[in-house]
Amino acid sequence: MSFSFDLHAPRQVVAANAHYYKLPTAERYIDRVLPQHDLIYLIDGCWSITENETEYALQKGDVLLLAAGRHHYTRLPCKAGTRTFCVHVTCAPGDCAENPQALCLPTLLPMSGSVRIHGCFEDLVQTFWLDSPYKQERMQALLCLLFLELDREQHRQAPKGGDLAARAIEIITATPHKRYPAKEIADMLYVSTRTLDNAMHKKVGMPFYAYQKSRKLEMVASQLIMEPDLRLQEIATAYGFHDEFHMSKAFKLKYGVSPQQYRRSHSAKRTPDDEEA
Repeated sequence: MSFSFDLHAPRQVVAANAHYYKLPTAERYIDRVLPQHDLIYLIDGCWSITENETEYALQKGDVLLLAAGRHHYTRLPCKAGTRTFCVHVTCAPGDCAENPQALCLPTLLPMSGSVRIHGCFEDLVQTFWLDSPYKQERMQALLCLLFLELDREQHRQAPKGGDLAARAIEIITATPHKRYPAKEIADMLYVSTRTLDNAMHKKVGMPFYAYQKSRKLEMVASQLIMEPDLRLQEIATAYGFHDEFHMSKAFKLKYGVSPQQYRRSHSAKRTPDDEEA
């Protein structure tokens, strides 16, 4: 999932706190739908927090951007000694991916080692509790600075060009049982789907979705030959297809024959020496 933030919209920080959990929390310590965005920085420890149905495992230095109106909850306790900064900020109509002026970031951002990000959260919490002139104006400026720093850092960390495509291909190959939406891989690599597809076009001549489908079918073809007794349903599950029917349909579009025909044709070509090998 992703998080969109309109830098030009007026907004208000309604809460900003530093939390220390000396002991592990209850499993369902967080279970809520907030009307504000919830920005979390993990100072120390580890914690897993779910937004809707996507679970995010936070480590020291990670930033989690939880959008208003989504269901946020925990399934497991946090580690004893976990410390966080937590900032709640009002949302704006422009906080959506369709707004070209909105800054779009991944929900989870690994920021370990970034002194600037830690400093931005610390300044927000300290300023929230100070009784000073222009307090909200200062906080609005700090919020914009935080998001600009997050954007700069995630672009600094992101792989570029061919490295980006190579990393996407590596993820597909390492987890053949999963079928990834392009957005999920783009979020993993801290880039937009357009950047991911452009990188894939340059490297393999097709967008991410088309390459993933083609690569899985190549794996299926190899499996059909290497394990002639393996059931088609098992192969479909192993390579992330919904079922045998959808796999067979896609396979025939690519190879011009059904998986059974492909297997039989290659089985006839195998020699006794091949069988012994």
